[in-house]
Amino acid sequence: MLFAVWPAQAHLFPTYPLAAALQAAGHEVRVAGPHTTAEKARAIGLNGVSLGGTEFTATSLAELRAGETAAELFEGELDSIEKELSLDEADQRQWQTFRHFPLSAARLFHPAHSSPQGHPALLDHLLDFTARWRPDLVLWDPIWPSAAIAARLTGAAHARLLWGQDYGAWAQDRIDTHLGPGARSPLVALVRGLAEHHGVEVDEELLFGQWSVDPMPAAMRLSTRARTVAMRWIPYTGPAVLPSWMREPPTRPRVAVTLGGSVRTFAPGSWRRWVDNLLSAVDGLDVDVFATFDDDQLAGRTVPGNVHAHAYVPLAPLLPTCAALIHHGGSGTHGAALAHGVPQLITLADRGPDTPVTDNTMSAWNFARHVEEGGAGLTLNQDAHSVAEMRARLLRVVRDPSFREGARRLQQDALAVPAPSDVVPTLEKLTARHRART
Repeated sequence: MLFAVWPAQAHLFPTYPLAAALQAAGHEVRVAGPHTTAEKARAIGLNGVSLGGTEFTATSLAELRAGETAAELFEGELDSIEKELSLDEADQRQWQTFRHFPLSAARLFHPAHSSPQGHPALLDHLLDFTARWRPDLVLWDPIWPSAAIAARLTGAAHARLLWGQDYGAWAQDRIDTHLGPGARSPLVALVRGLAEHHGVEVDEELLFGQWSVDPMPAAMRLSTRARTVAMRWIPYTGPAVLPSWMREPPTRPRVAVTLGGSVRTFAPGSWRRWVDNLLSAVDGLDVDVFATFDDDQLAGRTVPGNVHAHAYVPLAPLLPTCAALIHHGGSGTHGAALAHGVPQLITLADRGPDTPVTDNTMSAWNFARHVEEGGAGLTLNQDAHSVAEMRARLLRVVRDPSFREGARRLQQDALAVPAPSDVVPTLEKLTARHRART
């Protein structure tokens, strides 16, 4: 079983529960990615496969991505598609998230409308490894679709392992519905060059896998025609030595705050006003705040006495001790809160569809709606709410037991989804059905 992982910790850690379950069932498991990803896989007990040298790091990817936008990459093609789709406001947000996050991130290893350049050597290493090792199943990150080419060339079954909402399939469905099947697909443009070079047909299966493993709660899944296997989200944050304060019962309500680790790397500066607002909102409250803010995020700021700032705190052991979690609406953070039945306050910005996605992802709005409709939390709108109103909302969530009850209801919904170990037999059957051996 081969996992092809996009090079970021936030993409590697969600693979661990299923990879560990497959290993426990007796399967050989490898995790392929750039050298840093392979090293992190090894550190968490998985066999890593280094694709290429040490040049691919989160920092180098961020630098590469910083000067590129989807509009520039596709030379206005996305603007034209967007106009023809005539999207309403909600769908416009979905489209903008697809355009500026998964599509832009996938572009880093899939040069569009051109011959390979930049980082595609990574793909050659992946193709070489799969040809030599010949996996039975390739589970690939949805923003690394070239892994499907490697699978098809070796006759392996292949499936996407989703880590969030399925924006790729959602966008393709909209294009096919409004513009005709296969019409000017940006996803096809990503993989066409490499696929044609290796004589592989670009079809729906290549773009979206023979099936997809979907860890999103049923209420959070976007409507698509993709075939899915539902799997429970198991929050995994890596091995850690728990500090003594985490083992002590809290003497007053404990609140966790995080804006996500990936935001620091891929969207530097987008969180500055959020840090200021959140520090002001909790200042002086009768709560203990544990915030995952690093030195850069705290530079030039006064940290209130009730705030304990740490560059990193593993959420899995922290959340069971918390009365609430304030976060940026990331899928992993939302999933961790669901798993532990913790009320949530999700930070948003409402400056309209043109707001940079780093400030205002559609997924954050979707997660916020899921939490609010479930009675499990509230939003902290950086544009619509004053600091005083944010304080009031936080206190309401901490003090009103109905939010804890709502969080527990969502927790039960999450627990009703099959665990990774329960999914293993299904994956074995699908692998046997779909793999081709010559």
